[in-house]
Amino acid sequence: MRILYGAFSQGNGHLSKASVLVPLLEARGHEVRVVTSGPPPTKCYEFTWHRHFPGIAYATKNGQTDYLKSFKQWSRALPTLLKGIWAIRRIAREFQPDLVVSDFEPMTASPLVEPRCEVVAISRQVSLLDPDVPMPPTGGFDRKMTRSVIRVFTCGADRKYGYHYEPASFRCVPPLTRAEAKLARPELGDHIVMYCGLPTFRPSAEDVVSWARKNNQRVVAYGYPRDLNSGDQQAVSFRNPNPQQFLEDMATSRGVITTAGLSTPVEAFLLRKPLVVVPIPRQWEQTVNAFQLEQAAIARSVPEWDLDKILDVPAPEVDHPLLSWMRTDSEFILDRILDEETAMDSSSTSEQAQSAA
Repeated sequence: MRILYGAFSQGNGHLSKASVLVPLLEARGHEVRVVTSGPPPTKCYEFTWHRHFPGIAYATKNGQTDYLKSFKQWSRALPTLLKGIWAIRRIAREFQPDLVVSDFEPMTASPLVEPRCEVVAISRQVSLLDPDVPMPPTGGFDRKMTRSVIRVFTCGADRKYGYHYEPASFRCVPPLTRAEAKLARPELGDHIVMYCGLPTFRPSAEDVVSWARKNNQRVVAYGYPRDLNSGDQQAVSFRNPNPQQFLEDMATSRGVITTAGLSTPVEAFLLRKPLVVVPIPRQWEQTVNAFQLEQAAIARSVPEWDLDKILDVPAPEVDHPLLSWMRTDSEFILDRILDEETAMDSSSTSEQAQSAA
């Protein structure tokens, strides 16, 4: 089968999922061409065939999505966006894909591409549109705007699947997680792992060091400047980005505190670590994540960086009912993407999801 795979390149979440799914698709004998759009992707992600287009990206201010600025940028970028869509349309005409998979990539999911095959949208964002997935009662303007953008980014999809913490509906698939996280052996260490996913939303380095000294608690912190030295490495270690080191630090920690993204909380849960999440203000997706993680008894949600909380949060139960769902093999996700008949049969897929959990 020939597959055109689209991934949004703002942040690393969509690209990291592509780096897992694309090799699995190729291992099954499928020919895959990858298209990305948005900011230039980091060089650590490489694919056999890859084309990048400028596309569109969110504008942020103080860690929050600036919708007005985003729409202004998108309006100015409209000629570039249409040019990219027409280029992808030509790629589709030449490649003649049997399937298009779009991970929140708006051009491959655009009806203007007319790929003459089925288009499947799969991303965490899709679950925010699922009527069977519980949502927090708050949100207002941010909720409406976020859901509107998701609809625009997936408007040409024939089928849609959302990464979610539990099998709430047949449209849900388990979060895509690194195999290393599923296989890692957790140990009880003496340090806390802290991950700040946004430079404008984090406590100062001085405050972290002060807290660590006051509580005689060692902290391993990610998300700070790479050349930062705490002056007291016994109290706080400020680490450079390193996926393998980060996983090892979590596996040997006594707990994790992080922004309310998707991958880090899921990996901490798989490692059965006490977990505290801090949603970025006015990012409705993070608000939803924090709400659902707390509802599922996976994490405790707090509105600000309160490191004291991590000392009080218990570890997940060893027989937590969602552990098996989170450990579901990635091949299950591929089966949902590729098997149209099974995917369209809601009762069948619902039973599969429940048995996997």
